[in-house]
Formats: sequence, structure tokens, C-alpha cells
Amino acid sequence: MSKDRESMKGTYFISSISTTSYLVEYGVLSIFTLFLLYVLDFSIPLTSRVYGYYYGFAYLIQILIGYISDKYLNKSTSLTIGFVSMIISQVILWFSASLYDPNNPVRDTIVLNLQNIVYFIGLLFLALGMSFSSLSITHMINSINNESSRLKGFSIYYPILNFGILVGVIITSVVVGNENYELYEWIFFIFTIILIIGLIIFRLGKDKYLVDNDGNPMNDDRPKESIIEESNKLLRNISHESIFKIKNLNFNQRIRLFRDSLTLKEKDRITVFFIFLMIIIFYRIAFSQSSISLVFFINTYVQRDLSFFTIPVQMFSLLNPLFILILGPIFIKVTDKLEKKKIKLGFIKRTILALLVMVLCFTLLTVIGYYIDIDSVDKISLIWIVVFEFFIAVSELLFSIAGYAMVGDLASEKYYSLFFGFFLATKSVAMFLSGFISSCFPPEGTESFIFHMPVHGLMNFFMIFVIMNLFTALVLIIYRKKLIEKMHLEDSNSA
Repeated sequence: MSKDRESMKGTYFISSISTTSYLVEYGVLSIFTLFLLYVLDFSIPLTSRVYGYYYGFAYLIQILIGYISDKYLNKSTSLTIGFVSMIISQVILWFSASLYDPNNPVRDTIVLNLQNIVYFIGLLFLALGMSFSSLSITHMINSINNESSRLKGFSIYYPILNFGILVGVIITSVVVGNENYELYEWIFFIFTIILIIGLIIFRLGKDKYLVDNDGNPMNDDRPKESIIEESNKLLRNISHESIFKIKNLNFNQRIRLFRDSLTLKEKDRITVFFIFLMIIIFYRIAFSQSSISLVFFINTYVQRDLSFFTIPVQMFSLLNPLFILILGPIFIKVTDKLEKKKIKLGFIKRTILALLVMVLCFTLLTVIGYYIDIDSVDKISLIWIVVFEFFIAVSELLFSIAGYAMVGDLASEKYYSLFFGFFLATKSVAMFLSGFISSCFPPEGTESFIFHMPVHGLMNFFMIFVIMNLFTALVLIIYRKKLIEKMHLEDSNSA
């Protein structure tokens, strides 16, 4: 019991540290589009492309960062590198914002001037910093919780994370206000201070609060060998003949060699892991619509005029982290009560529930879209969007916590960060595909096309996501027992 309490202390500590990094990441991203449009004077098409390219890069690079973290860094060092990189990014972004000149002519290309160059260098450091910090934070939570408490650990982590996101968006909204673009530099200054405080608190408290499953302090992680040392060790243990043979193997032969080196248990778990990656992509395609096509929908079809105040479209983005923050503690209590009754919601069950809730969300929009399509309603009440965001938050809590736990159960400790990098990289694929689908959002009174197939009105558009998530949920329900067998878990109920 004492060990469980220590694990919970460590979970709350590192989760609190994570609020500073996620506060900055989502705070920067909340003004990303506006910064490109009004500070760098990019056109809307160029802004859209840059946004997509950055997201793709930021999530794909996590695979490489995951490999580096697993191979050469311990968790504490990795998190420190992440925070330092993010601090550097905010200083660079502050400098870029300080060069803002409202009299600059509008540009439709990425002109190689000082302001643009500095800004993209800042974004590079931000992507690197978030990769190191997010991977190491989740790795720590995974390490300080065992199989039985892992879901609870991530159930604590996720709402606290979203508190940081909420605060980050509020800070940017308050500081910038309405079109006060000259104040952007103050945002990056504030974020720099917040990150420095977060780094100091982590370095001072990590030895006290962070222990692994064996009760050892996190700073007792074995220092990783350098690349040179690893290479020398490899050369000492492998003959020249073997090296020559491996060198001359093609890609498929190398893959086959790697597979042959794995145990049956490892092979089965990797198979299940990559099956879940495909499921995650389908889920995230639908989930990301809340920040793409739903924005178009709110802007055109939702009654936002309260007579005394017109609600800006971007303000609806506060609903998701707010609901996550409210629902998170409730989820923990409900899970505890269910476990006392010997009812355990493992990550497969949670994923199925998340998919079904997502089906409910888009069924709601499909029905609303039907009445809009037949001209029986012009504008809908904003209450329906609040209801939609509420159930999206429920689905996100179920799915995200399940995803974090899934990586922890299927990945070996040695390759946890690499596996988690693949897990996060699904966002890159999902964002690309969801961006393509949302670009087919039907304008008023017209139809659009997806792969040359006509989409007639809002009802048919939203029905795409209903079918996608329902099909994925049914596949999981049908093959659940087979997947559990291949996971080789000590407690099959944990799935």
C-alpha cells in the first residue's frame, strides 16, 4: 500500500510538471494560424499548408526522438532536454514576434527574411522539446505504475494535462485580446518564465517523488552508453563475416532477421500494437474534425449571437479541455468503484466504448445536418455544440487513457519511448487524412466530392465518421478475445 501511495505521489508530481509543457505547446498552437496570417502576412492557402506540414513533422519526429531516448538517454535527462529546447524555442519566437511590423506588405510565399527564418527555427526547437518532454513524461508515469495501477495513473495524468491546455489557451486569449498582434511577444515571454519554473521544480523534486516499480529513484536510471561505446561493443561481439552478411542483406531480409530474433510473445504483442495503431488512426480522423470541419460548421450554422455578445468561433475550443478537467476526477472515482466490484475496464473495452461514444457524437451532427439540408432550420442552438463537445470529451478520456495504457502493456521497457513515438505519430497520418476529408466539407447549398464520390449536404458528410467509427468498433468487438490471447497479459481482465 505504501508503494501504491508513492506511485500516486509520483504520478501527481510528474503530471503537474506536464501542465507547464502542454500549456506552452497548446498556447502557441492556439495562435499559430493567426501568427502566420497577421504577423508573418501569409495568405490563407499558405497558412493551411504550413500548419499541416508542421503538424506532420512534429508528430513524425517523435519516432526518431523515441529511439534516441530509449537508446542513449535516461528519462530525467530526456525531460530536461525537452524543457531546455522549449525554453530556447520561446526565446526565439519572442524575438521573431518583436520584429512585427503592421506596415509590411502581404506576402504569399515563405520569404527568406529574418523574421520568417527566426520563427521557423523557433518552431523546430518547440517540436523537438515537446517530443522529448511528452515521451519522457509518459515513460515516467508508465514506470512508476505497475500493470494494475497503470490505467489509474494515466487517468490522473490526462485531466491534469488538459488543465495546462486550458490555462495556455486562456493566457493567449487574455494577453492578445482582439487583434492586438503587437502583444504576441509578451505571450512568448510569459511562456519562457513558466517553462523555467517547471524545469526548476522538476529538478528539485524528482528524487523525492519519482520512484520506479522496484522502489528505486528515477535518477538511478542506468546512464546510456554513447554512440561510440555502443558501436565498439557491437563490433567486439560480432564477427567480420557476420557484419558482411548483414551489410549485404536487403530491407526485407533485415526485417526477417529482426523477426527471427524475437520471441513468440514479443511477435504477438507487436502484431497487436500495430493493429491498434490502425484503429487509432481511424479514431483520430474523426476526433480531429472537432478542430477542423466543426469550426466551419459553427461559423456558418450555429447561433452565436447572445444579443449582448457574439461568441467568437475560437472560444468553443475551450469546451474540450474544460470538460476533460471536470470529467477526469469523476472517471477516476467511477473506475475505483467498478474495480471494487471486480469490474475492470481494460484498454480494449475502453477503446470500444470510446468508438461507440464517437458514433453517438456524429450521429447527433448527422441528424442536425439532415434538418439543415432540407431547409427546415437555418441556425441551430449552441447548446447542441456544447452537448457534442461533452460527449467528445467523454470519448477522448476513454480512448486516450486506454491508448497510454496500451503502449505500457505491449511495449517492453527498453523500447517504450520508440513505441510511444509510433503511437503519437498516428496523429500525423490522421491529421493529413482528416485535413483532406474536411477540405470536402460541403459549402451551403452545394455538394462536394471525396475520391470522386459526391457528398450531398451535411448529413452525408457527417455520416462518413459514423460509419468509420461504427465499423472499427464492430471489428474490435468481434476480434477482442483473439487480441487478448496475443497480448499475453498476466491479468486478461486488464484488456
